[in-house]
Amino acid sequence: MIIAASPDGILVADKDKSSFLKPYVDDLNLRPMYEERSWGEYKVLNYNRHNDGVSSLTKHLYVKAGQAFSYQRHMLRDEIWTFVEGSAALLIDGHTRNVGRGDLAYIRAGQMHSVFAITPLHIIEVQIGRELVEEDVIREPWQW
Repeated sequence: MIIAASPDGILVADKDKSSFLKPYVDDLNLRPMYEERSWGEYKVLNYNRHNDGVSSLTKHLYVKAGQAFSYQRHMLRDEIWTFVEGSAALLIDGHTRNVGRGDLAYIRAGQMHSVFAITPLHIIEVQIGRELVEEDVIREPWQW
């Protein structure tokens, strides 16, 4: 018996037949449900594909104190950030403001944005668009 558990799911398989799983695994193109990054980590909480072809993806982001996202833009999606814990400097299109618990940010497709965590930071991010892929990112140099 093989049992493997991760934030992306649980696999239970007969050890003698596990080689038969390869064709199924090769066809999986699912995004990670949990990922650790240099700035912290994220967990996917929910994904929906709506009748009109628009999708929504909800993530919980944890940003370590003193860390920041790259200065970036997305062309295929809008993002709504709800700050649920901590304090940070939020940068959108060159304008900075301080944010904390209860603050919101609506980031439209094409807007440059970043956040710098002053204290440990928790954000609920909702992505909305027709194609929600991690490759939809354009980064530009920025120094906090």
